Amino acid sequence: MKKTWNIIIKIIAIITVALSGYLMLTSDVQLKISDTHAMVKQVVREIVSDSEDQSLRYATQFLEASGLEDDLLQAFPKKYNLDLSYADLYRLSTKYDETGKITPSDLNLENSNRLEEVVNKFIVKEINQKLKEDSKQVYHIISIYRYSIFIIVLLYILGALLIIFEKYWASILIIIATGGSFGLLWYFNTEATSSLQTIYQGIFIDISSGIWIGLILGIVIAIMWPIWLKFNSDKKVK
Repeated sequence: MKKTWNIIIKIIAIITVALSGYLMLTSDVQLKISDTHAMVKQVVREIVSDSEDQSLRYATQFLEASGLEDDLLQAFPKKYNLDLSYADLYRLSTKYDETGKITPSDLNLENSNRLEEVVNKFIVKEINQKLKEDSKQVYHIISIYRYSIFIIVLLYILGALLIIFEKYWASILIIIATGGSFGLLWYFNTEATSSLQTIYQGIFIDISSGIWIGLILGIVIAIMWPIWLKFNSDKKVK
C-alpha cells in the first residue's frame, strides 16, 4: 500500500510540474488598449503632423469638421486586446532577428478598412523605430530569450526525472524554471508597456491568470516535494 501511494504521489507531482511548465509557456500576456477610438485620433493627428502632404491635413480637418471621423472610428472596437504567449514571443523574436523588423501580420493586427491599415502600420512603425533605437540591447535580449526557452524546458524535464528518482534537488530545478520563465515575462511586460505608452498612454500589458496559476503550481510542488520525501523517509526509518 505504501509503495502504491508513493507511485501516486510521484505521478501527481510529475503532472503538476508538466502543467506548470505548459501554463508558463503557452498562457498569454495580454496587450490591452483602454480606449481604441482615443488612440486612433491621437495616432491620426501624429501621422498628419509628421506628413508634408497638405491634402492629407485638409482631409483630416474636413473629417473632424463634418463629424465623419467619429463614423469611421466605429470600425474600431472601443477596447482592444492582443494575446501573446511565451511561444509567440519566441516566434516574434526569431522573426525580428531574421528580418530586423516586425510587421502588422506578426502581431495578428487585422486591416478591415483603410483607416485601420494606416493606424496599424503607424503603431508597428513606432515599435520598429523603438527597437532600432535600442538595437544592441534588443539583440542581446533576443539572444537570452531564445536560449532561455530551451533551458526552461530542459529544467522542467530534469525536474520531473528527478522526481521519479526521488531526489530532493528536483525542487531547485523546478523553482528555477518557474521563476525564470515568470521573470522573463515580467521583464517583457515592464519594458513593452513602457515602450508602447510612448505611442499612447492607454496601452497596457497584463499577465494572464494562466501564467499566475503556472507560477503557483510550480512553487507549490517545489515546496511540497521535499516535505513529502522527508515524511516518506521518516516513515521508512520507523
